[in-house]
Amino acid sequence: MNLKVWIPVLAATFCAVPVCAMPEVPVASAKALGVTKGKPFREGLVFINGKYLPPPYVVSRWGTGLRINNKPITGQVIDWTEFLKTQQGVKVSRTETQAETAPAAEEKPAEPEVQESDEDVDTSLDDLFDDDPKPKAKKPAARRPVFKKAPARPKTLVSYSLDGEFVHNEASRALVTRINSARTEIDRTLRSGGFICFGDNYQRVSGDSRTAQRLLEKLPEMQRDASSPQSFISKVRGGGMVYFTDELCHDLYRNRIDYRRLMDRREQWKKDRQMENFLKDAGTPLF
Repeated sequence: MNLKVWIPVLAATFCAVPVCAMPEVPVASAKALGVTKGKPFREGLVFINGKYLPPPYVVSRWGTGLRINNKPITGQVIDWTEFLKTQQGVKVSRTETQAETAPAAEEKPAEPEVQESDEDVDTSLDDLFDDDPKPKAKKPAARRPVFKKAPARPKTLVSYSLDGEFVHNEASRALVTRINSARTEIDRTLRSGGFICFGDNYQRVSGDSRTAQRLLEKLPEMQRDASSPQSFISKVRGGGMVYFTDELCHDLYRNRIDYRRLMDRREQWKKDRQMENFLKDAGTPLF
C-alpha cells in the first residue's frame, strides 16, 4: 500500500499516503478491533504537522488507524467498511444522489479555410522583385471551444451497517495484520534512530539514523535564525534537506519555538553516544 521513493545519498524516503487532512478513525473500529501497543522507547525523532514530539514514544494501532503517544499520525490505514464487509450480518444500503453538473466542451463547427488564389501565389519575376508585393491572405485564428454544462449523472452511495456485535473471522484478522504491519514498520524506523515527519496535507517523510543525526545538527539553528517561511526554506535547501517539501517547511517554521527542545535533544544524544563509546571501550580487553 505504501510506495517509497528512495534518495540514497540522504537516506530519506517519501511515503505515499493520502494528501488530505487525516480523517478521524471511527470509534466503532477501536471497540471492535481493540488496540495494539508497542513498548516505549527513546530513540528516533517524531514530528506531527511540524510539531516536535519528544520521547519516549509508544507506537500503537487504535482501531483502523495508528497513533504515537495517543496522537493520531494517520487516518484509516484500511477503511472500516472493509471490515464490515467481512461480517455475515452486514446490511448494504444504496442511495442515489444528484451529482454536480460538470462543464463539457462543445466545439463549434470548423470554419472553411481561406484558400490562396492564383493571384496571391503568382511567382512571376516581376512579383518576386516588386518593392510593394501583394499581401497573402491569412487563415482566421482558431476559435476557442465554448463550454456548457453536461447533464448531471446520478451518483450511487453505498453504505454498510452492522446489527449486533462485530465477530472476528479469518478475513478480518488478515486486515488487522496488515494494519499491525504498518505499525511495526513505523516502530522499527524510530527504534533504529530514524526520523519521521507526519502531516495532514503532505506525504510522510522519513529517514534513517544518519539522516536524523544530520537533521538534529542543523534544524534547531535553522528554526531559531529564520525570519520568514521563505528564509527558512532557503536555509533548509542550502543545508541539503531537499527531501523537506515546502508544506513541511511551513509547518516546521510555524513551530520554530521547538528549536530549544531539539537543542536539548541533541545534547542528550551526544551524551548517550559518549556513554555508549565509554562502555564499549571499557569492555575491550587491555591485553
